[in-house]
Amino acid sequence: MTVVRNTNGEKIVLLEEQEEIIEKARFCKLDGFAEELQYQFINPLQYKDSSYESRISGCLDSQISANKNAQFNAYFKKSHMPRKYYLSKYQDDPERNLNRKDIQYLKELNYINAGTNIIINGPTGTGKTALALATGMEAIKHGYPVMYYRMSDLIIILENKEAQPFARFRDSLKKYRILIIDDYGLEILSEQAVLRLNDIVDSRYGMGTIIITTQLKVQSLHTAIPKTCIVRDALLDRLFRPSDKAITLTGKSWRGDTHEFKGDNT
Repeated sequence: MTVVRNTNGEKIVLLEEQEEIIEKARFCKLDGFAEELQYQFINPLQYKDSSYESRISGCLDSQISANKNAQFNAYFKKSHMPRKYYLSKYQDDPERNLNRKDIQYLKELNYINAGTNIIINGPTGTGKTALALATGMEAIKHGYPVMYYRMSDLIIILENKEAQPFARFRDSLKKYRILIIDDYGLEILSEQAVLRLNDIVDSRYGMGTIIITTQLKVQSLHTAIPKTCIVRDALLDRLFRPSDKAITLTGKSWRGDTHEFKGDNT
């Protein structure tokens, strides 16, 4: 026998048949359904005029919401994103050179299916990483898997993995509709790194978006790739195209400022 309190604080004893139905739903991993069903059982007066169909629909809506929350949490955990930022916190900010049109562009997510890459550049501390992470979070909210790497960490993988482990790593990135590469251009890439980065970009081409943050100006993005590398032009042609979206942030460093977006800890 299970005793629970309803929304009025009254103690309600669940019938054996009710407990059995709730347990069956939980056994089928329908926790959202079970939670709503229990709520209906212990608050009968709220549902005395509701049809059977509307009550079942409410249980299904609760399960759908639970599924979406579980997917969101799973996608975020796998993304390697260090913090949670949200585009809903952003607004027109002339000091940062961030306008409503760009924010809306990132919220609409049409760039993913179009395969458009996004370059977020600007001086240190202007919020490039935060904006990239907020864009990734918006995509996860809408069911798109995202993967995040700092460029320095990605370089270690590109330069040190053996052929077969690298091939598996490259193929694993295909399932992510957005790949975020943070702090591109802080060092000149080795030929090995360029070859393998080109391999990754080529294998993902047309399958989603790459978001890159960098301190380099758009016209200087090529400087991080040695002129002697045989796939230099191919990588530049796939990674930085005229049709891609560029957002340039400006202003002083926001680090330590009271208006800095700190994000939520993971």
